[in-house]
Amino acid sequence: MNENNIKIKNNAIIHKDNSLNRLDLSFLKHIELEEYKKSELLAYWINDFAVYHDEERNFNISKSGVFSRGDIIKVNLGFNIGNELGGLHYCVVLGKYDNTRNGTLNVVPLTSKKPNKKYDSSTVNLGNELYILLQEKLDKEKKKLKQILDELEKIEDIPINIQKIIEKENKYIEKMKMLTLYHKETASEKAQNTKENKEKTMDHAMPFISADTCSIVRKCAGDGCICR
Repeated sequence: MNENNIKIKNNAIIHKDNSLNRLDLSFLKHIELEEYKKSELLAYWINDFAVYHDEERNFNISKSGVFSRGDIIKVNLGFNIGNELGGLHYCVVLGKYDNTRNGTLNVVPLTSKKPNKKYDSSTVNLGNELYILLQEKLDKEKKKLKQILDELEKIEDIPINIQKIIEKENKYIEKMKMLTLYHKETASEKAQNTKENKEKTMDHAMPFISADTCSIVRKCAGDGCICR
């Protein structure tokens, strides 16, 4: 680092230290005057500003969306000076031709009407019309959300139904296996019993079969005929 850059760096450090010292004095002054809320709001804004500053280099304006005139959005207006509105406020979008390359958005800040507070000529009372519009939009969003949740519940029910079907089919398969095994064993026993009965019948029937009877029952087997 050359001498000029070292000088620039040192000046930057000095300015940073001076700014932090001055900011610290401001905080102490608010606290001494028991302006605790103002001190907290200032602290919140410093923290937010630091985050915005750090993320500015990587901020992608195209991801912030496109707003139409009349849209109501929530905006951090920063720390107020004098009669400015500060902090988080809903705002009405004025810009008519917003796009993903536009880094500036024109808005009108909104605030609730507070009792016993005087408002100057720059303030316009919107009555309850804005509330009605917001309520209508909220109702529409609730309806959309309900439809999405209903669809999600249907999707969540599918695995349960499939699981029940699988369990039912498995029980049916097991039942069919048992029935098949039972019929197989029964058929085997019947076949064995039939064979044994046939052999017994043959043993008892052979002495009494005549040639005429043999021809009728088709037991004749040529040389192997059992007829007598």
